[in-house]
Amino acid sequence: MHLPKKPPIDRGTVTSTDGTVLSYQRLGDGAPLVVCHGSFATARDWLPFAERMAQTRTVFLYDRRGRGGSPAAPDFAVDAELADLAAMIGLAGPGTALLGHSFGGGCALALAARIGFSGPLIVYEPRHSTRGPVSRGHIPDIRRLLSVGDVDGATEYALAHVVGLSAAAVAGLLGGPLWARFRQTIGAFPNELRLLDDLAWQPGDLNAIAGPCTLLTGGNSLVLPDASSPDIALRTLLPAIRARAIPGQGHFAYSAAPALLADIVDACLTG
Repeated sequence: MHLPKKPPIDRGTVTSTDGTVLSYQRLGDGAPLVVCHGSFATARDWLPFAERMAQTRTVFLYDRRGRGGSPAAPDFAVDAELADLAAMIGLAGPGTALLGHSFGGGCALALAARIGFSGPLIVYEPRHSTRGPVSRGHIPDIRRLLSVGDVDGATEYALAHVVGLSAAAVAGLLGGPLWARFRQTIGAFPNELRLLDDLAWQPGDLNAIAGPCTLLTGGNSLVLPDASSPDIALRTLLPAIRARAIPGQGHFAYSAAPALLADIVDACLTG
């Protein structure tokens, strides 16, 4: 079977408003798509997805500050994250679509509301605190485990008590391809939780989002379909948002099924 040739990757940097230099990768041709990754990831983790999307789009993957090739910056705050994302959208140019996952989905929604973003916006299980703080009071416990060097314990604790994975799901991840990335990124997670706790939107706060918006959830989602879940809250805040499931997947389809996720994102953007 003939496999499609992988698209070439152009690497570069863009400078945010506070002088932080962000690393990005660009691949493909067509209308631009900027991806804002979540807490337990870097741009590299989204490459299989981007290689598939590059058949129809110019995909921009960037390392959020303190991740991958982007240095840690002293200002770890919502405004800094949004300024970074705005810099990437400015680099990508007119007609940019935006895809945000998990923490990155919360950032994408916050920026879209702030700037009146009129392009297509796709959020994949975005995290926010409209129905209560995402951290659920667990930040001190994660910091305590990290302070004694128990990286695996902190990772397991965060996945179980904050992300909401079952004990069986966490056990299934141990030693797998995602676990090393979780361990590498868990140090920043308490700060990210602190930022997410600030994203407690009220009715009207997201009204400035001007473009079409799609909510993706995994068919085997960790987001429970009850009145307190983030997806129900988001549909209340954005009644016009379209919802689509990723069959057979949970929160990490960019790793487990990148081609499927790319096909669904492409369908959302073209349909």
